Amino acid sequence: MNPIIKRLLFSGILLLVAGILLWLRLDTGSGSTGPNAPVAEESPDRVRVAGYVVRPEEFSETIRTTGNILADEEVYIRPEVSGRITRIHFEEDSEVEEGDLLVKLNDAELQQEKRRISYQINLARIRERRQQELLDRNAIAQEDYDIALNELNTLIAQEDGIQARIDQTEIRAPFDGIVGLKEISVGSYVSPDAVISSLQKIDPLKIEFSIPERYRASITRGQTVRFSVEGLDNNREGEVYAIQPRVDRETRTLRIRAIAPNPGLLIFPGAYARVQVDLRSVNDALLIPSEALIPELSGYHVLVYSGGRAVERPVQIGTRTDRQIVIREGLAPGDTVITTGLLQIRDGMPVSIEESRTEIPVEEVGAL
Repeated sequence: MNPIIKRLLFSGILLLVAGILLWLRLDTGSGSTGPNAPVAEESPDRVRVAGYVVRPEEFSETIRTTGNILADEEVYIRPEVSGRITRIHFEEDSEVEEGDLLVKLNDAELQQEKRRISYQINLARIRERRQQELLDRNAIAQEDYDIALNELNTLIAQEDGIQARIDQTEIRAPFDGIVGLKEISVGSYVSPDAVISSLQKIDPLKIEFSIPERYRASITRGQTVRFSVEGLDNNREGEVYAIQPRVDRETRTLRIRAIAPNPGLLIFPGAYARVQVDLRSVNDALLIPSEALIPELSGYHVLVYSGGRAVERPVQIGTRTDRQIVIREGLAPGDTVITTGLLQIRDGMPVSIEESRTEIPVEEVGAL
């Protein structure tokens, strides 16, 4: 046979075989088209992913945040006037009661001035009594008696002023508490700017923390909060007693303070606290793993497994932790959200579920 005819026949056979194979492939996928069309599991170009089956479950809506421990009352002990310290009446890190004398400044000149005024007062009292007797006998005019009485009252007022200045040299505890470390010694000359020590009332304690403004309607005075601090294993409870009546413009959060007992004085002000506030319990919440949520400019969406394909679905989220997210809108019970391979797949791509979970691993969640 002519070699040219042989080559033409061979080429024709190859084209025929290729056409048959192409027809078979198109016939297999001609059942349906589009992103929601089912894809045969044996398709070699599908992406293998893991999924999570959404189902209603009980969920306690909880805020986890951080806060600071504050003293119930705290002051820095400073003198009201300048002077030299003559005595210190407290021990460092000791308990004192309201009114206890803590520090005494030199008041020798004031005491001398007070004695001088007291002598003048005694003489003025005698003069006032004599003038009163003369007035009773109509021996003097009313004006003469009024002058004597005014001199007496003026001296008494001067004595009261001196006593007030003497009181300023005595620094007393304004409330029950624990005195801190001394910053000065006996003999030091101090001014009103000098810090002598600190006084703190640490039983009960205050816990200050912030929550996002969207939770304002869910928290009230008297609500219980749980908190923990470094060095103590067990959680403690406190009670909300004050809510700042304004939202911080920069952080969009609300400052809250709770109060809690401090038996044994084991917690000190300034400590870092992990705070947990239980808002409400939902019996039929729809939860998904946090890794399944995909952020976008207009909100959030997830990829749902449907008919062998990945289908993009927008969602509205609620409370979130580092392990799980409450879905308010966009999903229904029984939906399977894709949790792996999210960077590889797009809306409408064929996928294959290799693992399907119905529970989210329980781990310690972090702060919002």
